[in-house]
Amino acid sequence: MTQTARTKGPVRIIGAGLLGTSIGLALTKLGVSVTLEDASPANLKLAIDYGAGVKASNADQPSIIVVCVPPDVTASAVARELLAFPSAIVTDVASVKSQILDELVAGGADLTRYVGSHPMAGRERGGAMSGRADLFVGRPWVISSGDATAAKAVALIEDLALDLGSAPL
Repeated sequence: MTQTARTKGPVRIIGAGLLGTSIGLALTKLGVSVTLEDASPANLKLAIDYGAGVKASNADQPSIIVVCVPPDVTASAVARELLAFPSAIVTDVASVKSQILDELVAGGADLTRYVGSHPMAGRERGGAMSGRADLFVGRPWVISSGDATAAKAVALIEDLALDLGSAPL
């Protein structure tokens, strides 16, 4: 039986490491359109070659953006994506949340479209080569929304987590 995706694409993933590639693999397996961006051309090419999505472009019109970069640059990446794509919901998968939220508030970001989240999943190895479509199956996915976050935004990220096989919390 084929699962119907709750998530409507395209989904833009920033960061083609373990988590970004795994999210892309799972979504493309469900037939969701995924675009990928990574600072490393080698990581990006590998994730694309594995089937996690296609190369992102400035003309993309994503419905959801998932930021999968190290925590020290997550806030700046989220802020950039919120500005570049004013109709998209933006989430991140960083393990820390208060510092990111503080930076976004200080920068005047549109918090109605930002939903912090963190999948409780991983592997002993990182990088695109370690990506797996089933990485999130049966794993908790913490969703951390703020007072300003729109209910619709939270619901879209819950649907994303469910599509990946996670249990949203």
